[in-house]
Amino acid sequence: MRSSVIDFLDEASKQVRYLIVNGRVYVVKKYASEPGLIKWFLISASNLAIGKYPFKLDPFERLKREVYFMRYSKRGFSKPEILVVDYSNIMLTREFVKGDVYGYSAPGSVHYEVARHLGVCHEDGWVLGDSKISNFIYSAEGRVYIVDAEQAIREYSSDYSAWDLLVYVSTLTIDGYVKALYSRDVYDSILENIITGYLQGNTNSKDVFKTLLTREFKALIYFFIPFPFNYTFVKKIEKYVK
Repeated sequence: MRSSVIDFLDEASKQVRYLIVNGRVYVVKKYASEPGLIKWFLISASNLAIGKYPFKLDPFERLKREVYFMRYSKRGFSKPEILVVDYSNIMLTREFVKGDVYGYSAPGSVHYEVARHLGVCHEDGWVLGDSKISNFIYSAEGRVYIVDAEQAIREYSSDYSAWDLLVYVSTLTIDGYVKALYSRDVYDSILENIITGYLQGNTNSKDVFKTLLTREFKALIYFFIPFPFNYTFVKKIEKYVK
């Protein structure tokens, strides 16, 4: 089980509870719960200064975004089945996905597949906004699921796609920071898996990489990804743009 800053933030902003009926587990998500509102207020407020993604604070809008993505995004990540949507109480019930929460210690093939599926989403015009690693689950059968998409929209934008990649790589780096410091070769290998997977999934990937290398995004990379891995990430991206 992971213990990191990412786990702490997830635990502090839980909007879900688990329901067991006849031995089956279901997830009930309440979008108007106080922890969730606080979480998205803080993110939306900070995003006013960054302005790189159109986050929504309103619980009803977040519910609509998640339902739309889970039901109509046809390629990329596997998705849990949504069983009940309660628009009056702003909540939904979905199936529980059995597997491991994605993180730094996942197999190399999983890093590749998560990035490839993210690339496929971007190629299809979908962006996630909240692409932190704990939103992905991988099963023993090798399937990769996305279990949280309440900020997802269908709107092609190299800026929005670059934001997704930045949040993804930064949260993965934070999760494995200590391990990465002791084994830089492993971190380099993980980045290679991520970049090649994303290239495979998205034919427009080089446009996204070029966006990441703009002055504004470079500043965000150096802010969000801890040193010295921010520099490593920039150099890897530069290699694939040339």
